[in-house]
Amino acid sequence: MTNSAGTRSTRRAAIYCRISQDRGGAGLGVARQEADCRALCARVGWDVVAVYLDNDVSAYSGAPRPKWQELLTDIRRGEIDAIAVWHVDRLTRSPRELEDVIDLADRQGIELATVSGEIDLATPTGRMVARMLGAAARHEAEHKAERQTRQRRQAAEAGRIAGGGKRPFGYEDDRLTIRESEAEVIREGVRRVLANESLASISRDWHTRGIVSPAGKPWKAHGLRRLLASARISGRREHTPSDSWEGTRPLLGEIVADAVWPAIVSHEDSDRVRRILADPTRRERVEGTTRRSYLLSGVLRCGKPREDGKTCGWRMNGRPRSGVPRYVCPNTPGTDACAGTATNAERTDGHVRDMVLAALESPAFVERLRSQDNGGRELYDEIRTDEEELEELARDIGERRISRKEWMIARQPIEERLERNRGKLAKVSRVAVLLGFVGTFEDMQARWKRMNISQRRAIITACVRSIEVRPANPRKRWDPDRFVFDWVA
Repeated sequence: MTNSAGTRSTRRAAIYCRISQDRGGAGLGVARQEADCRALCARVGWDVVAVYLDNDVSAYSGAPRPKWQELLTDIRRGEIDAIAVWHVDRLTRSPRELEDVIDLADRQGIELATVSGEIDLATPTGRMVARMLGAAARHEAEHKAERQTRQRRQAAEAGRIAGGGKRPFGYEDDRLTIRESEAEVIREGVRRVLANESLASISRDWHTRGIVSPAGKPWKAHGLRRLLASARISGRREHTPSDSWEGTRPLLGEIVADAVWPAIVSHEDSDRVRRILADPTRRERVEGTTRRSYLLSGVLRCGKPREDGKTCGWRMNGRPRSGVPRYVCPNTPGTDACAGTATNAERTDGHVRDMVLAALESPAFVERLRSQDNGGRELYDEIRTDEEELEELARDIGERRISRKEWMIARQPIEERLERNRGKLAKVSRVAVLLGFVGTFEDMQARWKRMNISQRRAIITACVRSIEVRPANPRKRWDPDRFVFDWVA
């Protein structure tokens, strides 16, 4: 670069520093890089005009590097003439990104200097050296990632504690000792999910009671979902390889071993909750969205006859008319809903409540409900047996008693059986919601008044699969005979 007098001007240099892991959070790694790069610029006579620091950001992982992108933008604007880095691998460990840097050097006349050695991107030899160093750095990063993946897998299979981060809710700072006050809250949350209460309802209740996360923040539905779906609370270690997903980390990992810390809830309850919360058909209402205002939306089914002799069967939704809440078969274009049935919401809610409470007042009905849960223990025993077989298979391949092909052949039917049984286990009776609720009709009425809509809905769905609403009798203002209950027991 020359000035108006035709003499060589000082290069406007940018220092770029990056470190992948800053465990202490002090930024000492990038500070040392910056000091060395400033000394380098002084030796070559460059004027440092900007410093770009990406602390605790990996170039190999592909994570966003905001300061790197800012540097590239400033180069394109003509504000930077040279880059000083500690080593080529601080710029990038991706050959593709390195080629972008070389292209910039060609177009913009950018010079590059490294503390670890001289590289001239203006010459073929310099570019070759940069590419060789970049390829070597990529090779090293891939091997490091492979070793770390294997180490994490081994730690998980051994049930050891995963390092880093804040203490897990329910445990002390040593991650081993149960903090009983929080553990009881977790057990309560598990019971309420098994009772079909929404996470939004639970998190609102916890917020009212002042229950906060280890970070001191109120619980929200998405955080509560991860807490209760974690195998950790059942004293088990789960593992999710980072190369098995992109974007948002999946809710459930693979349970690979019993952990070294004690369980807060049983394996059985944990498996049920995990299956419920992972169900893609479950639609949670997170904090900040509209709360459910109609008790029986989706429980009521339209019973208007069709021409083929069958009933409409469409789920009825809450929808007011002239300010009066009603349940209606929706008029939704592109669906088979007939839009021909409606019922007053307040009177329907009261009728369904009284029918459910009357049923629960019957010892015979409650006993039939409880009998629905008998298969749960058998299913759980089958699941535990299959999980132990998978663990044994993993040990066999690890100790080379079987080949990988044999392991894959043996593993497939076990995993398929596990998938089926876990699905059945999640659908086993939700009798837990009725514990502490069943009593005299008057007692249950009093408890009902103290419940929110989500809790009331949980009671209803523990007893009723669906309720068919038949067309209204024009001669009757209110006809309870319109409602046909499909009882669980």
